[in-house]
Amino acid sequence: MNPQEISIYRNPAKGSCKSGLSYHCCVRTSLPHQPQRSQLSQSQLNPNDPQYRSLSPFRYPGGKAFLSAFLADKIPEAAGDRHYAEPFCGGAGAALVLLKAGYVQHLHLNDADLRIYSAWRAMLTETARFVDRILSAPVSVETWHWASDLIRGASKGTYDFDLGFATFFLNRTSRSGIVVGAGPIGGYNQTGRWKIDARYNGAGLAERIKWLGSVSGHISLTNEDGLTFLHNSLTRTPVDHTLFFVDPPYVHAGGRLYLNAMNEAKHIALSDILQDSKLKHWILTYDDHPLIRSIYSRQDIASLDVTYSLQNKRKEKEVLIQPTDLG
Repeated sequence: MNPQEISIYRNPAKGSCKSGLSYHCCVRTSLPHQPQRSQLSQSQLNPNDPQYRSLSPFRYPGGKAFLSAFLADKIPEAAGDRHYAEPFCGGAGAALVLLKAGYVQHLHLNDADLRIYSAWRAMLTETARFVDRILSAPVSVETWHWASDLIRGASKGTYDFDLGFATFFLNRTSRSGIVVGAGPIGGYNQTGRWKIDARYNGAGLAERIKWLGSVSGHISLTNEDGLTFLHNSLTRTPVDHTLFFVDPPYVHAGGRLYLNAMNEAKHIALSDILQDSKLKHWILTYDDHPLIRSIYSRQDIASLDVTYSLQNKRKEKEVLIQPTDLG
């Protein structure tokens, strides 16, 4: 297959039962009418539509909500519910767009980092409490320091509501949305052009959380290593009716951008799971790195030119990989 190039320009403005570390919501709620397969086309779904642009509660460097129309075309046919899974969910931007639009009926979201997991679990299972905290917490440097102190060393342990809110607060009030290693928007003395509340619209964020609570019955949430999640999905997820969107940490600079970076061995192990298991419906995005092009050389690799903003607007070279028989 000839090399492909995809240019996508992202707008820079942007009841329960539980077992161990896996959380599964149990309440069923209504979603939009499920489109027929013939309707699943990129022209039918515009991720920049106002109803889809403000779904994720997170600001996420490298978020992939802009790919939702492309992903909609790759959802496997199913007589019943269609499922969608992300082993490295982060802000889950694309997942929420597909759920909101009715292209899938159930999400399987996983994040290995306890801080991100706690934020999602707090929003999905203690929705009213989370909304109240959003509206009552002072958006100040003092609150920022409280949140920053709380998350230090909290990568292991069990779910904690305060940890989840602290992670969310730092994501909304830190430069570039980076939870660890970045200072508050506007600086510690708030002398910058933008102030700490520049990305913290309490009322708007509260509405996002309320919506998440209303669809929590369509979301299964787990706190597992990404590779473990994929392995476990073979027996607990209807893999024939599930699209797995895999967006792992970058090979290059992964430790700077992600809370759970991966070493070379784990990148190779991930490629083994995707290419040598019963997971047939998957899409993978990565930074354009020689290691990735080498270990996925049997698959369909397309260049992904993405314009987005962290601190400064810039273009990143990524690749989008899919099985040769899926494209």
